[in-house]
Amino acid sequence: MRTTLYGRVTAFLIVTALVGLTGCASPPTREAMLVGAPATKNYPYSVSVQTRGGTETSAMTGANVSNEELKVAVESSIVASKLFKSVVQDRNGDYELTIIITQLTKPVFGASFTVEMEAGWALTKVSDKTVVLRKVIKSAHTATLDDAIVGATRMRLAIEGAARKNIAQGLQAIAELGALEADSRAERGPTAAAVPGPAAVTYPRTLSGQDIAAHFASYPSIEARRGEAKPTRQAPFTLRIRGDGTVERSCPRCFTPSASGSMVVKRDDAQVCFDWRRVPYPASGCFKLVQTSATDFEMRGVGFETVINYSVAP
Repeated sequence: MRTTLYGRVTAFLIVTALVGLTGCASPPTREAMLVGAPATKNYPYSVSVQTRGGTETSAMTGANVSNEELKVAVESSIVASKLFKSVVQDRNGDYELTIIITQLTKPVFGASFTVEMEAGWALTKVSDKTVVLRKVIKSAHTATLDDAIVGATRMRLAIEGAARKNIAQGLQAIAELGALEADSRAERGPTAAAVPGPAAVTYPRTLSGQDIAAHFASYPSIEARRGEAKPTRQAPFTLRIRGDGTVERSCPRCFTPSASGSMVVKRDDAQVCFDWRRVPYPASGCFKLVQTSATDFEMRGVGFETVINYSVAP
């Protein structure tokens, strides 16, 4: 009897501890799955988006990618990247993009959560039902204890990252479609062929407030350093942006290795503002975000001489 009672109490304590560590499942958000980088092509067509294979988040299944959240994330990413002229509803576009989630692999436990996502992407020309793209896209993202202590949050971040990377790869595959580009040239005709298409992205370019918000939603963790010409002070640091408006800074070479604060994107002013607690580096204040190449960015201080440089994956 005593052994049985001890076993029950031990099991109860283990379950209670696991619940405390993991928390309640929270659904991935469309904002965190948004891809905001400009597309390498701009097609003069409208497109509709259909999604299938997703699952709603629940206490039984845990965090998942729902069809609706994925659909809106893809639509918003297309609008932000300007890949297509417009996004329409109810299959009324020139093209129809269908995305089917075929697999979402999630870990059961661990300090780091790696989520793998597999989805089938198909792009169909509505007028003649020609399939111009059919591709299976696989993506993965890892969230660590540095990203979130609570397991449920760590799982959500890993799922959001895997979905965001899947969307980025899918849109890039569409941008690289030779058939769609040839179709675009044919429709413009021989006289219009000499008319230049959409202007290429030129650098440097200052991002708008909407672009800044989309950029940091796509890249919630960046490796940065100060840009002043004093190498000894160019201590690299990792900036992690949370969905609740808080930020964390990890700087092993700094006097205070870890710091936290808040971040606000002022869309009307096209600025991103940081307020750090009890640390002078990086500086608190507002910055303009300037893209200097396809992968390189600078945060330039507004009213003070501070430049923070970082690069992102293409």
